[in-house]
Amino acid sequence: MELRLGISTCPNDTFIFMPIIHNFVDTSPFTFRVVLDDVEKLNGFAVKGILDVVKVSYGVVPKVKNKYNILKSGGALGYNCGPVVVSSGIFTVDELKGGKIAIPGENTTAYMIFKYFFGEDFDFIPMRFDKIILAVEEGKADAGILIHEGRFVYSNHGLNLLADLGELWEKKQSAPIPLGAILLTDKLKKEAKLLNNIIKSSIKFSRNNFEIVKPFVYRYAQQLDDDVIKKHIELFVNEYSLDVTPVAAKIAPFIQADERLFV
Repeated sequence: MELRLGISTCPNDTFIFMPIIHNFVDTSPFTFRVVLDDVEKLNGFAVKGILDVVKVSYGVVPKVKNKYNILKSGGALGYNCGPVVVSSGIFTVDELKGGKIAIPGENTTAYMIFKYFFGEDFDFIPMRFDKIILAVEEGKADAGILIHEGRFVYSNHGLNLLADLGELWEKKQSAPIPLGAILLTDKLKKEAKLLNNIIKSSIKFSRNNFEIVKPFVYRYAQQLDDDVIKKHIELFVNEYSLDVTPVAAKIAPFIQADERLFV
C-alpha cells in the first residue's frame, strides 16, 4: 500500500523519518511517497487533505480534526524547546504593540501560542521560518517568532529575547509544549498501531546509527553547526516522540478535541 508522507526539513523530522524513507527499517506492507517541505506548507496540505501521513503544527489540528487523527509516535513536544520572540533594539513585547512581527505561518503553533499570551494587536507578517532572522536584522520586521533551529542561533545575529513562548506555556499548563503532530488520514485509522511501531523502529535506528542518518539530516538543515543540530535533535526527539499518550489529555483541550483523536 502506497502512502503519501509529508515531513518538514527540520532535523528532528529528518532524523526520525530517514530510516523509513531509505528503507533501513521494515515498513511493510507500506511504501512511502515522500514530500519534504516547510511545516506551514504541510499545514496547508493537511487542510486540503491531500496527504495520508503528514507532519503539521499542533496549531492547525482544530482545522483538520474532522479528517485526520494524531499518531501517538513521531511528534514534537517537549520542555525548553518552544518558539521564541526576538528583536533588535526592542526588549519587551509591550513595546511591540502595533509593530510588525514576522511569523512562521498563520497555522503554526508558534503563532497560536503568541496570540494566546499577547493578543492580536500587532501587524503579523507570515514568511518562511528560515527568513525571519534576516527580516528582523534588515528592519523589515520589528520582531520575529522563531521556530526550529532559530531558537539556538538568534543571539549570534545580535538579536535579543523578548519572550520564550515555550516557557510561558509550560508554567501555565504544566505540560510540554505541543509543537508538531504526525497526522494520519481518518480512512487509514485502522493502520495506526502498525505505523506507530514503524516510527518507533525508525527512531531507534537513528539513535543507534546516527552516522548513517547524519548526511540526510544535514542535507536539509538550515544550520549546519554540529552543536546546534545535536541540541535540536536532543530536545525535539524525546520520550513524547515515542509515545505522546502520557500528556494527550493535557493537549486535547488546546486542539479542541478529546483523547480519542490520538491513535
